[in-house]
Amino acid sequence: MNRFLIWGTGAVALSNIEFFNKINVVSENKIIGFIDNDQKKWGGMVGKYNIFPPDAIGNISFDYICIWVKNREEIYRQIVDELGILENKIVDIFTPYKQLIFDKYKNTNDYEICKIINKIKNDAKLNVYYYDKADDRKILHEVYYDKEVDLHFIYFEEKKMYLKRSYKNYVNKRGKLYVGNVWGEQDFNSPHLYEYGDISVKDGDVIVDAGVCEGNFSLHNIDKASKIYLIECDKEWMEALQYTFFPYKEKIVFCNKFLSNIDSESTISLNTLITESVNFIKMDIEGAEVDALVGADEVFRNSNDLRCAVCAYHRHGDEEKISALLRCYGLSTETSKGYMLFLHDSDVLDAPELRKGIVRGKIGRLREK
Repeated sequence: MNRFLIWGTGAVALSNIEFFNKINVVSENKIIGFIDNDQKKWGGMVGKYNIFPPDAIGNISFDYICIWVKNREEIYRQIVDELGILENKIVDIFTPYKQLIFDKYKNTNDYEICKIINKIKNDAKLNVYYYDKADDRKILHEVYYDKEVDLHFIYFEEKKMYLKRSYKNYVNKRGKLYVGNVWGEQDFNSPHLYEYGDISVKDGDVIVDAGVCEGNFSLHNIDKASKIYLIECDKEWMEALQYTFFPYKEKIVFCNKFLSNIDSESTISLNTLITESVNFIKMDIEGAEVDALVGADEVFRNSNDLRCAVCAYHRHGDEEKISALLRCYGLSTETSKGYMLFLHDSDVLDAPELRKGIVRGKIGRLREK
């Protein structure tokens, strides 16, 4: 078993440790501690691992050092030039996992995949996303507290967006609370981009938002929509959504169930929920997309001017299944640009693969009912 010291305790390290603990292929590697230049962190912990100062390396028995920081070259030179560690002792703990990716796509001619492979080779961090951002601004939303309802909220596009009670992704900055960019996945170059070209929300549309989460998609389009179905199975998010969309309640239908192809106490199909013509369906429901589409055949049949954006990255093979279903319903289809390495799926952790993020569809012309 290889014993690793990890250099870095910041955002890169915190992200990587989550995946290290899950990826089976690196189970023969053992982390024995973390190193950091910040003396305020010395003696602290990253999870179950101790944080040591750099000069403690000489007293620790280890096989390799892995650098988990953004400024990798600077730390590399410190380890070699100042601490006298041999260069062959500095390796990437994720090399076995990355090699599986490289082997899988070694013969590909897909330009987008080749770009991602190159990024993976040179990145100290494992990522779900590998794309060049069209908007690379560092956007944070300040978090406020509404004491009347005992919930935190942010301003998203000048509208109040409430956060569920267990939401803990806060960044403390000079005594204030912030959350990261809640619209970041909708970067123009993102493989998670819902709207693109003529597959977009139009004025007067009836929208189905399945998998609402914090509600950014519907809040972004609330002024265009004539009506929105908000389908969210998380009770905490549904509570927050009730406050977020209260100013627009005349337009909103709330549904606190899992979307599926069957109806039960906890599940509902779109065929049951919706009896009118709809115009835009956005679906991000953690791998239940195929079942939900199977249970929506009547909705598709009864909707003439229909566009949709359906997440395809949660499960292996969903891109093909979703595309086939939409085409069966008479829609033309396309996929979002780029790929995702969806590290939150155990299948991807065991056998990595790059997946398309979104399948979009549209009815090109009015159909006869």
